[in-house]
Amino acid sequence: MKILIAGAGGILGRALVRRNLDRGNTVTALVLRRAELSGDLAERITVVEADVRRPEQLQGLCAGMERVISCIGITRIRGALTHDAVDYQGNVNLLREAKRAGVSGFGFISPAGTGDDASHVPLLDAKNRFEQELRRSGVPWIIFHSGGFFPDLAEMKVMASKGPLFVIGDGSSRSTPIDVEDLADIMVREMDASLCRCVEVGGPEHLSWMDICHACFESVGRRPSVLRIPVRLCEMTLAVIRPFSFRHYAMGRLLVFMSTRDVCTMAMGKRTIKDYLRQSLPA
Repeated sequence: MKILIAGAGGILGRALVRRNLDRGNTVTALVLRRAELSGDLAERITVVEADVRRPEQLQGLCAGMERVISCIGITRIRGALTHDAVDYQGNVNLLREAKRAGVSGFGFISPAGTGDDASHVPLLDAKNRFEQELRRSGVPWIIFHSGGFFPDLAEMKVMASKGPLFVIGDGSSRSTPIDVEDLADIMVREMDASLCRCVEVGGPEHLSWMDICHACFESVGRRPSVLRIPVRLCEMTLAVIRPFSFRHYAMGRLLVFMSTRDVCTMAMGKRTIKDYLRQSLPA
């Protein structure tokens, strides 16, 4: 099968490239900068450098492709990049090319919690608006709502090795974080099963933020030290900074949302976060 993986330079994109190559698929990788993919992996695929915000750079990209998987999105706004320009419009531009080429399936991933009740969170709002476009497009689709990625959460381990960790609220809100390699396996398998459905996917455990903090401290051999930040203080701070830094406001809104809502998904992955922290990252 000929597959286009958009956003292939990210941690999930690279894992999806490897899984599809293992299955014998022919892979084209769309990246913003060619340097995002290098070495043996880049030599086994076709790498296309393009900016999804510019439709003219995507013309003909999906010709001959049977499937498209989009991991396009930004978690940290930098420079002129915005969630609306990338997570929404960039994916719309790619979808239009996929529809023009007649692809047989379009896969897309969003964070767990994406939906109409998260319209006040810029990232989740942009993802949700694209999901609606995808559902209406006439292109066979599959949407994955995923728990947080282990590598992102593991940044807390570095902090735990040096000092206290922080949670917003009481730290009891739960989610289902997942190993990226497990997620890539599940996405490839589910896309082969059936389309036009939404798949809620997470790792093997539903964990609170306090659970994750304690796992980080355990992995570095330190006694847990967790400081709680009142939700109301965060909300007041966001109201103040919004006119001055939308970048920090957008990140703050996401952190508050994910810290104060249960966004558990189906437990499908195999690797636990404790195993990941113990085996993958030095203290």
